[in-house]
Amino acid sequence: MREQDSTGPAAKRATQATVFRQGLRYLVVGFSSAAIELVLFFVLYQVLGIFVVASNVVALTAATVFNFTLSRTWTFQSVQSLPRSLVLYLVLFAWNQFFSSVAIVGLIDLGVPAMLAKVITMGVIVCWNFVLYRKVVFR
Repeated sequence: MREQDSTGPAAKRATQATVFRQGLRYLVVGFSSAAIELVLFFVLYQVLGIFVVASNVVALTAATVFNFTLSRTWTFQSVQSLPRSLVLYLVLFAWNQFFSSVAIVGLIDLGVPAMLAKVITMGVIVCWNFVLYRKVVFR
């Protein structure tokens, strides 16, 4: 009997199962990170009255530290070097920070409430982050 090669149906099912597990873990970590980010943003911006961009930067930074740690160790169980993953993560973080700040201010200028603007930008970022984490940052 021939052994299945690494490109056969069994390998494809194993890869799909891994992606599914990673996707579920990504959602758990993501929802936890989102909760941290939203609560901090709300407290800083709505309760304390801190400028929207500053509130966003602090909230996103705190959530990012939490997210990086769990994404690397639990979601993707990365064996890549920590410095490599960290540099790639920080590049993506910088882009996400820029995008979210510009998008939130733009949406607020269009009349969208700040919290809704924050949720919308977070939803957009979630989509590209999973792919980039899986394929680039924590591969």
